[in-house]
Amino acid sequence: MSLENVSMVAKIMMPIMFLAVVLQIVGFSTTAWVTTSHSARGVSHTFGLGLWRRCVSITLGGLLNGDQCIPTASDEVTVNGQTVKIKYPSWYRGAEAVETLGLLAVLAAMVLHFGYVLLEELRKRAIIMGVLALSIGAAVMIAVGVIIFGAKYEDEIGQNVSLAAGSSLSWSFGVCIGAAVLAIISSACAGLEMQNTRLMAY
Repeated sequence: MSLENVSMVAKIMMPIMFLAVVLQIVGFSTTAWVTTSHSARGVSHTFGLGLWRRCVSITLGGLLNGDQCIPTASDEVTVNGQTVKIKYPSWYRGAEAVETLGLLAVLAAMVLHFGYVLLEELRKRAIIMGVLALSIGAAVMIAVGVIIFGAKYEDEIGQNVSLAAGSSLSWSFGVCIGAAVLAIISSACAGLEMQNTRLMAY
C-alpha cells in the first residue's frame, strides 16, 4: 500500500467522504428532524420526530420524568396495551426511502474511493467514475429527501403524526443537509480526479 502516486485531490476526498457518511448516519438515525415543546403548570413535553422513530419526553419540576419512543415503521403501534393507528403520509415514506438510498450510495462511494486510494490494483479510471456516479447519486437522494420533508412537514405532520403546534425543523434535518453538501463536494473532487486520470487505463 503506497500513497506516493495518489493525487492530493484523492487524499483530500477521504476525510470529506468519511464525514459525509458519519453525518448521514447521524441524521438518518436520530429523532430531531422535527421538534417542538409545550409547557403548562410545571410540566414540559418535548416532542421529536425522525425518519424511524417519534419520541416524547416529559419533564416535571425540572426533572426528566419519562422518555418514550415509538417506531414509525408501522402505522399501528401498541401503547400501554392499546393499539393506536398513526397515519404517516406517502411523502414521509418517500423521504425515508430516498434517505436510505442516499446513505447506501454515499457509503458505497466512500468504500470504493478508499479502495481506489489504498489499493494500487484498484487505481483505475472506471473506479473513480464509479465514485463520481455514486457521490452524485448520494447528493441527489439526500437532497430530495430533505426537500420533500422540509416542504411537507408543516402542512401535514401536525395533522397526521399528532405533534404539538409550533413544531420546527431541527438539527437532524440540518445534519443531513450537511451530508448532501459534502457529497456534492466529493462529486466535484471526483470530477477533478477524473481529469487527473484521463490517461489512466480503465
